[in-house]
Amino acid sequence: MAILAMFSRAGSPCHNERIIHKVAKVPPNNYDSLLMSYNEHLKKHGADKIFLLALFALSLLIAYLIVRAKKVVVLGEPVEISEVGLSVRLPNGNGWQCDNQWELYEDTFLLSSVFSPSPGVNLADVLCTYRLASFRQSPRVWLEQYAAQFDASNPEYGTQQIEDKNLEWVYIKQARHLSGALAATMQLGHGRWLDIEITLAESEDDLALGIFEKIAKHIVIKDNELLEKGIEMVRQIKVEGLDKVLSERDEPDYYMVKDSGRHDVGFVVDILLEPVNMNEAEIQAAGFGYIRSPNKWEKATLFKSNPGLDEYVWESQTDQDRVVQITRGPLTIRGQGQNVRTSTRISVSNGTEISIHRLGPGSDELNQVESTELEARISEAAMPAAVIEALYVQMVNSNVDKIMVDVILSNGQVEPAVITLTRAPKDEPQVSHIVKIKYLGTNQEEETHFDSKMQTVKKILRQNGILVLEPTTLEDLARRFPERADYILQRSRAIKQGRL
Repeated sequence: MAILAMFSRAGSPCHNERIIHKVAKVPPNNYDSLLMSYNEHLKKHGADKIFLLALFALSLLIAYLIVRAKKVVVLGEPVEISEVGLSVRLPNGNGWQCDNQWELYEDTFLLSSVFSPSPGVNLADVLCTYRLASFRQSPRVWLEQYAAQFDASNPEYGTQQIEDKNLEWVYIKQARHLSGALAATMQLGHGRWLDIEITLAESEDDLALGIFEKIAKHIVIKDNELLEKGIEMVRQIKVEGLDKVLSERDEPDYYMVKDSGRHDVGFVVDILLEPVNMNEAEIQAAGFGYIRSPNKWEKATLFKSNPGLDEYVWESQTDQDRVVQITRGPLTIRGQGQNVRTSTRISVSNGTEISIHRLGPGSDELNQVESTELEARISEAAMPAAVIEALYVQMVNSNVDKIMVDVILSNGQVEPAVITLTRAPKDEPQVSHIVKIKYLGTNQEEETHFDSKMQTVKKILRQNGILVLEPTTLEDLARRFPERADYILQRSRAIKQGRL
């Protein structure tokens, strides 16, 4: 009975009967060996079943922990954009991974957080965007366009009050392959917008709404006094007239570009041109530059504007040698590749409506040409870098020591920058004022030293190294860069004729 009772633990009745039948035919002296063999059989198959049960239990536990972690959302520390007056807290920890730093792309700052319980598996994400330029007509129109991309039948709309501003949102419970999607947008003034987008790959309830409500409660918006001062400075230039502010600059400015070791590496030429048609009050500013090895770089720009700076066109053309890298096993060869040309045309009308057209090579093939168009609405603080020195003069004349503006760069990118004006130290008697401009989206800084007549003594550029621009003469440029003497003459002649 003891042996039969042990057999009953093996499994099904049919299985037990087969074993008993075999035991009956075995001589009595072989019972012990048979029992030992059968016990090993039980241990082997029993262990397999225990392992499968444990694996199943573990998968259930992991799934439970993932769902629980996704539901128990903990926000990280506030992440702010320096000098802007905006900070946001996104999910961080419990499987959520936040960048903890805003990144600038084109005219937009980005901040994101991803729920990734294991490498390469993203089950949810949150994206915040702070837009400097947008052609958005109204929050509701943008939200409807967002919902339309998911073919949502019954999207839910709502409004969250953030201080004195409205954060409008739309929630789609079932969005194609997603179990939830939410978008929110808020107009911050001066052409700026804050957007929040939440997408969930798996969710059993209104988790997207819960995450959004937590984020919304911790958005901090402060008044930006520096931006208001910048808007006032730009307004004064437009009222007074760009030609009046820049009236002292009537001769070309030639600069030698030196690296941190004081070696000559290139040159820059800035020119304020007389109007082509004397019957038209048109401001024309132009410039071109050249940087020697390791990769030859040339750039030319032509800026035309009315005195009020509310209608202007800015064209630029850049030529640069693209580096070619070839890897063969452990050997990597780098060499000078094909010359690449990119062109940008910026057109501004009605003061705040900007159109940007770019033409240049694709990212994959050197011979591929890509053309891109962008239209947006910029803020009243927007200032083209071509005539940025007009702001410096206006700050000195108005006795204002610190402002923020949106600098439009020659490639069409809009980047907020803080401009600080200080008096020169005593060890630089020839310098009267020092102006520093710090771009908030990059590590780039520029420092310009002026004399008492607001003529440039030197410029210092800092970004992954230091470049110093010092005034020089056309003859000195031709002597130090004989290989570019013809280029200087050709560019100067073309610019004076109003073309690149």
